Amino acid sequence: MTDRSNIRRRYLIIASLVIITIGSFMGVMNNGFINYDDPAYVVNNEHVRAGLSLPTIVWAFSSTSESNWHPITWLSHSLDCSLFGLDPRYHHAMNLFIHLLTTIMVFLAFEKMTRMPWQSAFIAVVFAVHPLHVESIAWISERKDVLSGFFWIATMIAYVNYTRSSALKWYITAILLFILGLMSKPMLVSLPFVLLLLDYWPLGRMQIGKSLPGEKSTIPPIPRKRIIVEKIPFLVFAVLSSILTFFVQQHGGSMAISSRLPITERLTNAIVAYVQYIGKIFMPTDLAIFYPHPLGTLPSYQIIGALVIILSITIVVWKYSSKNKYLTTGWLWFVGTLIPVIGIVQVGLQSMADRYMYIPIIGIAIIIAWGVPQLINRFKLSNNIPKAGFALIVPLMMLGTYTQTAYWKSNVTLFQHALTVTTNNHIAHTNLGVDLADSGRHAEAIPHLREALRLWPNEILTHSNLARSLVAIGERKEALNQYNWILERTPTDPRLHNRIADLLADEGDLNGAIGHYREAFRLDSTFLLSQCKVGKLLSQQSKYDEAKAQCLYVLRKDSGFSMAHDILGIIAGQQKLYDEAIKEFTEAIRLDSTNSDAYNDLGIVYDNLGKEADAFHMYQRAVHFNDEQWNAQFNLGTMYARRGQLSDAAKHLERAVTLYPTALDARSNLARVYAHQGNFPAAAEQLAAIIKYDPGNASAHFQYGNLLAKQSKFREASAQFQETLRLAPTFKDAQIALEKIQGIGS
Repeated sequence: MTDRSNIRRRYLIIASLVIITIGSFMGVMNNGFINYDDPAYVVNNEHVRAGLSLPTIVWAFSSTSESNWHPITWLSHSLDCSLFGLDPRYHHAMNLFIHLLTTIMVFLAFEKMTRMPWQSAFIAVVFAVHPLHVESIAWISERKDVLSGFFWIATMIAYVNYTRSSALKWYITAILLFILGLMSKPMLVSLPFVLLLLDYWPLGRMQIGKSLPGEKSTIPPIPRKRIIVEKIPFLVFAVLSSILTFFVQQHGGSMAISSRLPITERLTNAIVAYVQYIGKIFMPTDLAIFYPHPLGTLPSYQIIGALVIILSITIVVWKYSSKNKYLTTGWLWFVGTLIPVIGIVQVGLQSMADRYMYIPIIGIAIIIAWGVPQLINRFKLSNNIPKAGFALIVPLMMLGTYTQTAYWKSNVTLFQHALTVTTNNHIAHTNLGVDLADSGRHAEAIPHLREALRLWPNEILTHSNLARSLVAIGERKEALNQYNWILERTPTDPRLHNRIADLLADEGDLNGAIGHYREAFRLDSTFLLSQCKVGKLLSQQSKYDEAKAQCLYVLRKDSGFSMAHDILGIIAGQQKLYDEAIKEFTEAIRLDSTNSDAYNDLGIVYDNLGKEADAFHMYQRAVHFNDEQWNAQFNLGTMYARRGQLSDAAKHLERAVTLYPTALDARSNLARVYAHQGNFPAAAEQLAAIIKYDPGNASAHFQYGNLLAKQSKFREASAQFQETLRLAPTFKDAQIALEKIQGIGS
């Protein structure tokens, strides 16, 4: 074949790789950030979000955040933020772009080494679109995976150029690329071993045994000593990276589980994981973001079976490798590149991970690419068989990848899928629960958070998230139990004391709340918020001078602290010093034009003064700046109701009830609005909820009875009126209503 034909074929293969890769992963552009690692790596990382700058570069090289030292990865994320901000589409696009470049380099590297374009193309196709690679591309936090893969293949190409030319510049380039790869992800520590494999096959630089008749070597054999010496700089940097990674991950707590797992359990899981990885290469189904570690529960038959499979494959490779050197390179590539992440040194809680197959899958692809044609020739089968197989397998891989990519669209789709294909997955339950809670779906979040704690009971953040959701649905006592559980383990967290104080204040335990607010401030003297809240509670106890002293102390520390002026305004309002209150609220808003509490509190003062238009405007501003300010939603909804704008009133009162389910006044007003709209079932539902939270509320029983009577549910209405009179025997309207119903019944 002429050089022009070779070039044309090469460009055709590269174009095909581009098309199938983009086609398989195009759905990634519809995906967002997820709440597992993405917040720490990008969304909530102030250094990364600041973009690429000298301070960011200094931080990247000094940071051990997320139990890793990978400055190139941090700089890559920072560059994305400089260019694209926090638009996830472009962060995903960058992952895909790097993967696409690496795919092309995989083809070029193997074509250069083997001079076998179609086998090289097959390896590149597997690398490009195998479903196991979805995690590395679709997970923004796995930028470290695609970056390290890029530098891995780039190092290989530079090394091959060096072996062909013996030019020092290519040797130095290979070392520099290797170092950049290590600074992206320490997965490259096994690359020096792979370079030795490439020297054996396909480069043929290292001769073991006799040459075979007709065997082609792209490079003349050279002394083994020189081959070993060439790898020493790579090994030195690999060892340094391994030591650094060990200490960083140990310090960050990522290896805590390793100390609790006996070496036998780690080894048995590793053996089974090898076979599971092979299985997922050929049958890539039930893929999940997280596979829970069996923690010593693997059955003996599974361990023995996996060991038999691995030993059998190794024996076959050993037996036939003298005539088929690609078997040795392929099998040892797969086994060796997985060693750093197979779990012998356990990092994290997973038993295995799809992302760990980003580079190791190439080893199995090598065996298939050269093994299948050899079997076809040996058994004199039709040459159309591999073509037909390729034509079938590639679309199946593309479809699998496209489908798997869609699961990464959101937290809900991702973790629900993980729960479908795995069992006892506390990570999936936790992250799904957190996402539901963040979306305001607290009732749906709670079962997932409870299940996560059943599986992993000592996870403090899960207890905290459960407490947050319990507060949201009004289960404050149980939430307080969760926070107290955390407090026993982290007594020095000022934020925790602040949360407990908030709950105690809502429960009416003002002294208990004040104690926790003060403890929060004692632990962190910059936590001025707690001092302000002490002032607010003291004012509720009519200790106005002490309350003002707290706020004035805060303002001496920080004259621009808006909340202090807001609470001074509340204190003045409680004393009916309305002019002073307006002055303080106005100052709070001047200092922070988005202070929704100050807008709401100013609205209340205007309401008390009969300035309805001013009050209405303030409530609107409060809701505008904080849609989750339930009190402002309640006040705005109530004012809409007074104006007769029932639809708007219902919208805001519904929001208030959603945000604060035990806001009984909001439910009562919402019930009245529904009743005026003729929506009696919805009104009855709100009154039933009030009774659930406050069974002794005679007024709610009475209103509920009236609604039931309007729906001709006289028996149920009678029961409500009777309960009203039991709670309040002198409730005349209830007595009249009951007699009227009894008259209808007779």
